[in-house]
Amino acid sequence: MLNFHDQQIQQITTTALNAADARRQVTAAYAKRTDFLRNDPLWQGNLPAIQATTLSYTALLADKLLEALRLGGSIAATFVERLWFQPAVGDGDRSTITIYLASPDKNQELLVIDGGLTEDGHLIAKNLPTLLQITAKDPDLGYPDDEVRAMSQMIKVFYTAGLRFLTIDETVLQPVDGLAFTTKFDNGQPLATMAEIKSSGNVKLSLPLDHNNVVDYSVLDDNKHDWKDLGTSDVQDDTFTWASTTIPDELVGQRLRLRVQVQASQSSPALDELFVIASTNAILMRQGSNRGQYAVDLPNHNVLTVTMDPARNQLALSYPEKTVQLIELDNQYPFIGEWLKSVLPQRRAFN
Repeated sequence: MLNFHDQQIQQITTTALNAADARRQVTAAYAKRTDFLRNDPLWQGNLPAIQATTLSYTALLADKLLEALRLGGSIAATFVERLWFQPAVGDGDRSTITIYLASPDKNQELLVIDGGLTEDGHLIAKNLPTLLQITAKDPDLGYPDDEVRAMSQMIKVFYTAGLRFLTIDETVLQPVDGLAFTTKFDNGQPLATMAEIKSSGNVKLSLPLDHNNVVDYSVLDDNKHDWKDLGTSDVQDDTFTWASTTIPDELVGQRLRLRVQVQASQSSPALDELFVIASTNAILMRQGSNRGQYAVDLPNHNVLTVTMDPARNQLALSYPEKTVQLIELDNQYPFIGEWLKSVLPQRRAFN
């Protein structure tokens, strides 16, 4: 389904491209071709033909990515020679590339490139080293060290093409910088204030939030009836305000209590766990320059930064050496893997 007389296709097939350029150029050529097919009366309703086209361009992308691995020089040639890529088209015209490592007795599925021709293309780990494996008492990664190093370099190449894993616990062969995971944040005690209603009409109740996020609120009278629908709420300058202009006569003489349930942005069990584990390993953890940010000072003079994002219920990691993977940092500082193992995955105390 590829037109090898097309100049764009000729340039892609005859030019040595790195992974980023290969994905960019093949994706652009694919978009141009499918745009034509979807707007042509003959082809626009012909899903099998469009799928066949998708498969052809996916195969081209697979070939160019494998070529980039061969030519890049960062991966042992003996490892790359054992790789083979299997393109496929699934539902609609979304495609995948499954990457296998061949040996005399089997083909080991390593990972999948899902939607490589789309903007949201990403990697899915299949049989790559995991957090539980590297933190075991007797680690067995299922591969010799030279293969693990080669797989690590291969994934670094894919990351240059904008292909990354979506979850932190899929594999330890992904960069530390940018990793994020969902976790609990401790809800603080409800904030509260009160006003006695002396006359009908207007009333305003306000509370400072101290940079916490509002989860819910209520406006209760002495009989515990909630009147919050009688007014409107607003947050300005880190202050929560509820105001009403329609207080009825029946509330005159009663007290209205504004209770605001907040999600405390400064407290996370997973972060407390990191503090304990780091301290046990004589590693300093301190508050960073920004609110909700903490810095772990590592002996290699780099700083692992943990940023709280309570609005998303997430902790995010940052590291100055952008390509250093979790397995590499854990080899230097096993307490990092120990911490993540204690909070990931499916740890109810933390998630």
